[in-house]
Amino acid sequence: MPPVVFLNGASSAGKTSIGAALQKAADQPFLLLGLDTLFAMVPPRWAGGPRGELRHLGFAYDELPADDGHPMVRITYGPAGWRMMAGFHRAVAELVRAGNPVVVDEMLLDGRVRDDWRAVLAPWQPCYVGVYCADAELARREQTRRNPPGLARWSARHAHHGMRYDLTVDTTATDPQAAATQILNAL
Repeated sequence: MPPVVFLNGASSAGKTSIGAALQKAADQPFLLLGLDTLFAMVPPRWAGGPRGELRHLGFAYDELPADDGHPMVRITYGPAGWRMMAGFHRAVAELVRAGNPVVVDEMLLDGRVRDDWRAVLAPWQPCYVGVYCADAELARREQTRRNPPGLARWSARHAHHGMRYDLTVDTTATDPQAAATQILNAL
């Protein structure tokens, strides 16, 4: 049975860097897929940017009231966005079913997304890894990456709801290679 590693955490927490380090260190060809993979496939009209006139049906960025003086932005999805996510989850499951080891790089948007991933990946008993990072470091990384200000803060408060992890890593001071080694040891 191919291994599945499910990295979940805030935007800018370091999940993609950990996934890439895991790919480099592993003795198997892990495929790295996640929410950003899906978002790269979404037509601009259905995406969260300012020109996405159909974003209310696909994916939208919603500004929220400030949190302790800091901006907060969340990602929401409409019926087409849900359909795209549900299809993507099943496509990842087919890659695993074909025998491919997979790293899922995810920022869970809500309980519906979490529960769908759990159901779809259940046959392979994924190693669930919670990826955490301090707010100040998330904000620094978010600015460096030119992401919408506040997405990291919002997702740090919501991505972990209802999750039980086999392992957690804090990337505030842990580099991706060390985190990948911890994960490979846990597998």
